[in-house]
Amino acid sequence: MTSSPSEPPELTHRLRQQLILAQVRIMELEDERDTLAPRVTELEALLQAAQQLADQKLDEAAHLARVLADTEAHAARLQSTLQQAQRDHALAQESLSTHRARLSALETEAANLRAAAEAQSNRCAALEANLAALKRTRSWRWTAWLRAIGRSFSR
Repeated sequence: MTSSPSEPPELTHRLRQQLILAQVRIMELEDERDTLAPRVTELEALLQAAQQLADQKLDEAAHLARVLADTEAHAARLQSTLQQAQRDHALAQESLSTHRARLSALETEAANLRAAAEAQSNRCAALEANLAALKRTRSWRWTAWLRAIGRSFSR
């Protein structure tokens, strides 16, 4: 660089100093760039890994949302089944109560019929005993020939 005669030498000297300082600053910035380049690469790799992880977590969250929806639907179906089972159980309990009442009435009726049958049986036994006693009497034996004649006429 040559200085023109009209420029003062001090201005040229100052300009050169500023140029040298600017070149030194450029070199410092280039050194800093070279120092920071691996760090930037590392951070970009970390950022990419973080993005992949975030995508994976989003996929997992979507899957979990589907699983949750399926589980809630299944729970709703189970709740509906439980309610139906409870209604069926209540109807069965009512039916069981009705049948128990009917069974109790039938048992009472059976006990009454047994008592009546026993009374009839006792009456039959008494009548048979009376008949046997009657047949053992002398008059029954002596009138046997009359009964035989009566049977032959009735045929």
